[in-house]
Amino acid sequence: MIQVVDKNDLMELIGYSETQASKLIRKAKSQLVQEGFEWYKNKRIGRVPIITVESILGFQIQLKNDIIEGNLQNAVMTEGEK
Repeated sequence: MIQVVDKNDLMELIGYSETQASKLIRKAKSQLVQEGFEWYKNKRIGRVPIITVESILGFQIQLKNDIIEGNLQNAVMTEGEK
């Protein structure tokens, strides 16, 4: 499944400001339209594939998983515990 991100995801995942994240989404949409994905020409579309954003930035974005990064990391429930 292709992961998609919006400006709020970018702000949270890589710490960009709202303006930077919005510009990055706009650039990704423009790139997708040039590649033939006319769907992204719509100004109301605010989510783009993470792969496109990564290609613009030049690095891979690590998605966060609350369960793994939270307090339950390496936690094992033994019999009798609730």
